[in-house]
Amino acid sequence: MKILQINKFYYKRGGSETHFIDLVELLRRNNHEVNVFSTKNNKNVEAKKNDYFIDEIEMKLSNFKNGFNIFYNRQAIKALKEIILNNRPDIVHVHNISHHFSPAILKVFKKYNIPVIMTVHDYKIICPNYKLFNSKGICEKCIGGKYYQCALNKCIKDSYLASFVMMLESYWAKWKRYYDLIDIFIAPSHFMRNTLISSGINSKKVVYLPNFLKNNDLSLDDEKINEEKYILSFGRLSKEKGIDCLIKAFDNIGDNDTSLKIAGEGPASAELKELTKKLGLEKKVDFIGYKSEKELRKIIIGAQFVVVPSLWYENAPYTILESYAFRKAVLGAKTGGISELIKENETGFTFEIENYVELAEKIKYLLNNADKNEAMGETGRFFLRESFNEKKYLKKLLEIYRKEIQKN
Repeated sequence: MKILQINKFYYKRGGSETHFIDLVELLRRNNHEVNVFSTKNNKNVEAKKNDYFIDEIEMKLSNFKNGFNIFYNRQAIKALKEIILNNRPDIVHVHNISHHFSPAILKVFKKYNIPVIMTVHDYKIICPNYKLFNSKGICEKCIGGKYYQCALNKCIKDSYLASFVMMLESYWAKWKRYYDLIDIFIAPSHFMRNTLISSGINSKKVVYLPNFLKNNDLSLDDEKINEEKYILSFGRLSKEKGIDCLIKAFDNIGDNDTSLKIAGEGPASAELKELTKKLGLEKKVDFIGYKSEKELRKIIIGAQFVVVPSLWYENAPYTILESYAFRKAVLGAKTGGISELIKENETGFTFEIENYVELAEKIKYLLNNADKNEAMGETGRFFLRESFNEKKYLKKLLEIYRKEIQKN
């Protein structure tokens, strides 16, 4: 099968890029002819002969030309026409395309009668801010096409101007009906599927297909690195990730020999360190910064368990799957798709968002019940192997591809 895979980034900067890169590799390993279309970056993974890259746009409101590309990227459209004429793909699979490519590229594929699949990694098609979250917390005001709420509430960078531009982008896509050109939306969580349907997308066009973790990520040497006892949280340090709730919970677990490691960087870093200092936890909470994939795996292996305290509607966080790969129980907030990935009292526990008292109780329970903690980790590993493996994902994805190709 000849497949054109499209994402605006081709290096690992988050869960959606991890999925995109691993999917391209999986399809190629199974003898499918895959062309990648993305942006140029010196961090990109190694490209193949027929992969194609355009300039990455520096998104600044002061740059009018780049601002226009948000609505219609001529370079992307010209390049995609060339790729289609040269390679004649059977199907196109898009991921994150806004800003750098613009949804206007979808018209190109319909011109050549090529079916289009989109994996929905975030809420961009219904929320200008991607996350259904702003400085005040969870926000669903834009659902149903009321994008003016984005500008009124300064949802983008707490700026009226930035929010106004993103509002226009969303109204433009709606007016041009670009997303109507998608044949099938793949939702990695039931929560995402239900949200898309409630926003007005035809339920017949939205298919639930959970993410997978690469097979080699399931079979790594996972012996303990050292005897240090710590709880772990890893990912971007931003408000919606709820790390402040975790720090407050850690302050409520009482005296013990366990520390808290927080891996990652982000805009909330200084504020979180200030909170740690205020609570007198400098010696117990360790901000270890950005870690490479290899370094992070060692840190996960050494952890007692992992905490995912998000405040926003997480879709299908890889953090949980990666934790299961190393037999780690997970404590996760009851929000978005997190609850779908945690089997209550089997692979971990959930807690109400921002409820640091409840989280503290769950932390203490796992610290005081080592056998239960270990059993949860083993169950998580089994759950991962059974439900989020390459073989199952590929089989379902190819069924979707073939069905849409036959229609065309």
